[in-house]
Amino acid sequence: MKARKVRQSTLDMISQHVDVDDVYVTRTIEQSDQSLDEIIEKKYPLVLSGGGDGTAMRIIEQMRLKVGRKNAAGGQFAVPRFGLLKLGTGNGWAGLLETPARVAPIWALRQMREHEMKFTPFNMIESENRLCHFGGFGLDALILNNYIDLKNRFKKGFMWKLSNSMIGYLWATFMISAPQVVIRRFAMNVRIVNNSEEPVFLVGPDGAFEQLPLKKGETLYEGRTLIVGVGTTSNYGFKLKIFPWACAKPGYMNLRIGDTNVPQIMANVRPVWAGRPGVPGLKDWLVKDVIVESEKEMPYQLGGDPEGYRTRGQFKVSDFTVDMLDFRRP
Repeated sequence: MKARKVRQSTLDMISQHVDVDDVYVTRTIEQSDQSLDEIIEKKYPLVLSGGGDGTAMRIIEQMRLKVGRKNAAGGQFAVPRFGLLKLGTGNGWAGLLETPARVAPIWALRQMREHEMKFTPFNMIESENRLCHFGGFGLDALILNNYIDLKNRFKKGFMWKLSNSMIGYLWATFMISAPQVVIRRFAMNVRIVNNSEEPVFLVGPDGAFEQLPLKKGETLYEGRTLIVGVGTTSNYGFKLKIFPWACAKPGYMNLRIGDTNVPQIMANVRPVWAGRPGVPGLKDWLVKDVIVESEKEMPYQLGGDPEGYRTRGQFKVSDFTVDMLDFRRP
């Protein structure tokens, strides 16, 4: 699969290590659809996705749907294990898994025996019949919109490199989004409802978990916030640990709200980036299923891709898990 701006030189490097019949380069939805059908029919045990978080999520999502349809028609297929190639700009998942840069994972796999490969299962999150590993409403979705707009202004050269780097993301955050938040006084008034019979845990300022006596249908949070986010993986791109408790309890997702302001965020950039507990204005829970409501439309994103605006959304930990190639050492 091809990220938005993967160069031919990268594809040439991939072809040096992988048989040409096993490389699928797609530029349209129709090409992607055909390629995924062929990949499923060939029953590959491992598929490497080239691109960012959004690309990986779309592939996993479509693979699951296609396998389900084929099996319902009498087939015997399985969703393969997945690995990542850091060919996009939103490489949060790859950063968490310490995936080597560019095509290095292919070379690493060629040096490994099968029993040496490490895979880690991740729960997915369901929202609007879609799958994601993080998503939500608010400031992060606003930043993502601005970041993508910034990247799309440049097609090549120095400014292309700059806009597709951490500098570009920080520029979109502090020089574009922050003024919008200040001038327009961006904030959301939300109500978050627990939609599960399972326990809900509040993360304390010291990182300890406290089980709450919260029943299904009861309000978990109501008030002002700049962000309502959920994740089953901790990282955004550039190793920003926006959901530091995402993997703390199997089968749970990290719910985070930010009842804060831009100066407070800027004053705490380092602890926020590192995922440290006790940052003023940030509140975290471990939840199974929540409904988010607001009277006004809120910017919405799934898996790092902006998805427009909503006044309501549901996020639920899916029963579906995906095994991801993990390069972290014990």
